[in-house]
Amino acid sequence: MQNAFYFLIVDKQFIKMKRFVALLLACCWYMGIFAQISNASMPRDISRQASARSSKSKISSNVTFGANSQTGNTEKSGVFTTASFASVDSIKEFSANLRYAFGANNRVVNQREYLAGGQCDYRPLSRLSPFVRFEFYNNTFRQIAQRYSGLAGLKYRYFVYKRSSDYSISAALLFHYEKYTSETDLPDTGKMRLSIRPKFKQNLMENIHLLAEVYYKPNLADFDDYMIYSITTFNFKVNRQIFLRASYEYEYNSRPATAAVKKTDTLLLGSFGVEF
Repeated sequence: MQNAFYFLIVDKQFIKMKRFVALLLACCWYMGIFAQISNASMPRDISRQASARSSKSKISSNVTFGANSQTGNTEKSGVFTTASFASVDSIKEFSANLRYAFGANNRVVNQREYLAGGQCDYRPLSRLSPFVRFEFYNNTFRQIAQRYSGLAGLKYRYFVYKRSSDYSISAALLFHYEKYTSETDLPDTGKMRLSIRPKFKQNLMENIHLLAEVYYKPNLADFDDYMIYSITTFNFKVNRQIFLRASYEYEYNSRPATAAVKKTDTLLLGSFGVEF
């Protein structure tokens, strides 16, 4: 009876979480519509203004070094480094990113993570733009030997105000392939997922920027099998080349590889970076 009651509560929590995500997306949509109607200075045709501003590519890159604190499957602190590159113009955008995290205690490694990804957008400054993205992930402490992700979708920028605000929402089809470590004795899995992502870019002050993204990724064959990932980042520009960054990441997997793997992981990161 207790087990049945417990699973009933869990199922209700799943339903509430799905309703919450649906409500969040609806709020984002209507907030954008309201902002466009109420703000007379809101540009009506983003793509035309973007094309008029510049057809030249804007190239940027940066590296960061910092420390992180993780809870969940790894209750440890460590260090990490990232590198990113982006080339943007009115026709296309290409970006690539790398992250390596490491931690050890008494010369025993207790954290090691690799993440690499790349993305291409067609007409990224337009209101509607298609995109594709590929990603590789490895973390044996979460029993994931290899994870490959490929997705293709469409982004809609529903609220853009000068250079201070850029709100968008995207939907994509995601193919998700995982190969687990030998300790799990699980076969490799490939799943087709839906990926819905609201994204908010907001300049709080001239040198302080906020970036928030939320991903909801249900399995198309079974919506009770889903993943949620969110990242909130504050960037503080010291000068044109140097910046400070603080990020918080939350990840939830309703069906991890084994019962020994926790469903929730959080990561707090602090770093300084150099732009080129």
